[in-house]
Amino acid sequence: MAAVAGLQTRTFLRRFRAATTLRPTEYCQQVRVGRACRLLEFTRRSVEQIAWEVGYQEPGTFRKVFQRLTGLTPGDYRQRFAQTGD
Repeated sequence: MAAVAGLQTRTFLRRFRAATTLRPTEYCQQVRVGRACRLLEFTRRSVEQIAWEVGYQEPGTFRKVFQRLTGLTPGDYRQRFAQTGD
């Protein structure tokens, strides 16, 4: 990201954190989990398919990050918020 922004790594990290209050990895995790939430709510794709679609190579890692950020497992989240008419 720093290279794309045309900044030195330390400068980018400092400015990114000042703008978002998050580290780039934290921000990316929140974006990915947000997209996963929408997919869990509105599709019937498996948790594994959603994990891969939002950029996780390991579904187990996705599940851990998802639960840490939302307080729910992906399955529990889907059960609570699904809009698919189940």
